[in-house]
Amino acid sequence: MLVKQMTDELVPKDLRKAYTDKEILEIEKQHLAPAVGHYYEDPVLFVRGDGAKLEDHAGKQYIDLFAGICTTITGYAHPKFVATLKWQAERLVYTSSLYATIPYALLVRKLAEIAPSGLSQSFIVSSGSEAIEAALFMARKFTKSPYIVACHHAYHGRTTLARELSTSGWRTIPEAHPSGVRFTPNAYCYRCQFGKEYPDCDYECARYLREVIRTETNRAIAAFIIEPIQGVGGIIQPPQEYFRIVHEIVKEFDGLFISDEVQTGFGRTGEKWWGIQHSGVEPDIVIMAKGFGGGIPIGGFMTRPEIAEDYTGTDSFATFGGNPLSCAVALSVIEIIQDNNYLSKASQMGSQLKTQLDEMKAKHKIVGDVRGQGMMIGVELVRDQDSKEPATQEMLKVMEICREEGLLIGKGGFDGNVVRIQPPLELTGEQIDEACIILDKALSKAEKSL
Repeated sequence: MLVKQMTDELVPKDLRKAYTDKEILEIEKQHLAPAVGHYYEDPVLFVRGDGAKLEDHAGKQYIDLFAGICTTITGYAHPKFVATLKWQAERLVYTSSLYATIPYALLVRKLAEIAPSGLSQSFIVSSGSEAIEAALFMARKFTKSPYIVACHHAYHGRTTLARELSTSGWRTIPEAHPSGVRFTPNAYCYRCQFGKEYPDCDYECARYLREVIRTETNRAIAAFIIEPIQGVGGIIQPPQEYFRIVHEIVKEFDGLFISDEVQTGFGRTGEKWWGIQHSGVEPDIVIMAKGFGGGIPIGGFMTRPEIAEDYTGTDSFATFGGNPLSCAVALSVIEIIQDNNYLSKASQMGSQLKTQLDEMKAKHKIVGDVRGQGMMIGVELVRDQDSKEPATQEMLKVMEICREEGLLIGKGGFDGNVVRIQPPLELTGEQIDEACIILDKALSKAEKSL
């Protein structure tokens, strides 16, 4: 007890004070840029977490189905995670990647063990956006082509190029995409751009990529980049054949296939470490972030040796990339996933969750579609099941009702009408049942306004 008291006394006094939510929100109002917003009209002040639950300043607990935007993949306050964080912080928090450190070396070795076939070289940075920028620079240098093809409804980040590859409704000022960026349809089967019905569509959306490359480039591309399941876009999951077709086309035009696994990586889709592995396609580059650090900032990419060979120190440098603290924690995240067999658990829990969501779809006219895989599932809300008019305002009501009842969900889709469910893999079957009861109640209340 004496040791703990002495430790607490070392913590900054301001952190040890008790605050009300109003006091904290007033501080934010005075000193935070408006770009920092909140999900709810009545913001929640969280003070601690455990497993798949969060607790606010008043002691109220919430089941978290969003995991800090798909980030706290191993849950809150996992003992191994906390012990690793403390152990490494007591030894070495940061030194430039210009020096060798043990956690960095061990992490990239571990990544090579769980990577898709042939990907053995890694570059570690601090976020997904930074990883995207670095990987695309490398791809352009390797292929000597400026052209990058991304998908409609994609989201790849907020830095300059990553933002320009995204079409998920983030464009708030007049700006043009850079000349080297091209776009192709994703397989959004619920809202097919070609008016077709899966599976009698001959995958026209996938085959259209060839036309994009033939007519909008010099018939050679640096890379095609895709999320195995689009997160911000609204949990859009193409059929597996889509990936095989576009991969063949990308190789026809000498491009690299990049799988953005920022949200789908580290077992979230169930059974596999990486979402793209379900399709049988072998990517040239895999992008990592979010769940990679379980809440501690870290990102990066993995690639083949021949692609990385000419990507040298003069091309990129990440000040905090590969820092010992983040790397040690990332190692613990991978070990927690392995020790607890989370890959299988994500599949099992996802099936339980999706079964109950499908039952809600049959029950509620506001539910247009249920889709996704493992612990990455979307529920698209519509005002009319025939016209598929997006239920944007009703989605906000569902979120608020869930919050009041002790459930946190995410929001996505171009029209903000998709419930995003991407919980910590620590989620239990009992918590799934409880969460579904709350969501069912919220859907009932929201559809009364239809």
